[in-house]
Amino acid sequence: MSTSNSSYQDDLDYLLDYAREDWVGLSSVTAVAGAVAGKGATFEELTSATLAVIGDLIDRGAVPGDLIERDPGFKAWSGTKEEHLRRIAAETKALGRLPETGEVAWIHDPST
Repeated sequence: MSTSNSSYQDDLDYLLDYAREDWVGLSSVTAVAGAVAGKGATFEELTSATLAVIGDLIDRGAVPGDLIERDPGFKAWSGTKEEHLRRIAAETKALGRLPETGEVAWIHDPST
């Protein structure tokens, strides 16, 4: 979804800044995806847009993972970008709706 739309780029920058400071729940990502997909988008279109946003975040250094009880509080998933996106797609499909914060994955940028 690498688009030149400046609003989308601003949204990605916001999510990436947020991911550098904290763990980003997927509801924040799906909000951006909803704007990208447009009003009246189907579940499949929203899921596709969500995966595209996550893919763009991964391309910029963010990683999906799980929150854990021990330091540092986040464990990045192992595997490739494609494996991560397939996992998120499968878990989203199993939910039958877009994930909320705390479901499926968290996004973090560990580069800071």
